[in-house]
Amino acid sequence: MSKIRRVVLDVDTPSKGLTLVQLAKEIMKVRGVKAVNITVEETDVDVLGLVVIVEGEDIDFQELEKVLEDMGAAIRGVDQIVAGDYIVDYPLRRSR
Repeated sequence: MSKIRRVVLDVDTPSKGLTLVQLAKEIMKVRGVKAVNITVEETDVDVLGLVVIVEGEDIDFQELEKVLEDMGAAIRGVDQIVAGDYIVDYPLRRSR
């Protein structure tokens, strides 16, 4: 099985009670995680729409899902998975 090195998630979380710092600290405890980036993309009265980028050596995706669920967050979608011996970046499209 290939090592998961990057995960980009579309996540909803309650806007009250959970801080981004708390969420980041819990994600950092997941086996294989070396770095996390959490960006607020949408703000609603009760919900924050987040983009969560996680990078590491061999990320335990099931543990990552569980941590998010336990923190009250919901994964709306998986926008990117990078696996293998190194990270392959998505090429930028050039206009013609």
